[in-house]
Amino acid sequence: TKQQRKTMPVKHIVMFTVQDDVPNEKVEALKDGLLGLPKSKALEALFLDYELGTDLKLVGGQTHPSGKNRSIVWIASFANVEDYETYNDSDEHVHVVTNLIKPITVPGSRAAIQYQI
Repeated sequence: TKQQRKTMPVKHIVMFTVQDDVPNEKVEALKDGLLGLPKSKALEALFLDYELGTDLKLVGGQTHPSGKNRSIVWIASFANVEDYETYNDSDEHVHVVTNLIKPITVPGSRAAIQYQI
């Protein structure tokens, strides 16, 4: 129901694979962009928690029968669906996705989920 959406905490997880030939500076810019989102004045009040991870490139993750691990994971928690959607639609988030993530990731490698916590 609409009332549940206002009180239901949400976790957002997104993963993607960085192209092999991308310079490290662009990967670092991507990470800095994601980590800057919860610190921006427009978005800081929306985040309950966040975490950024880079794959360790362990053998099992690189040779898994279902495919290689993704390169980067971004996890963020929000108090409710409305806060998540505000974050998702924000100019800051759209800028990071459009300018820092999309140009250096493998097309089609994005995997994401939002779920109740």
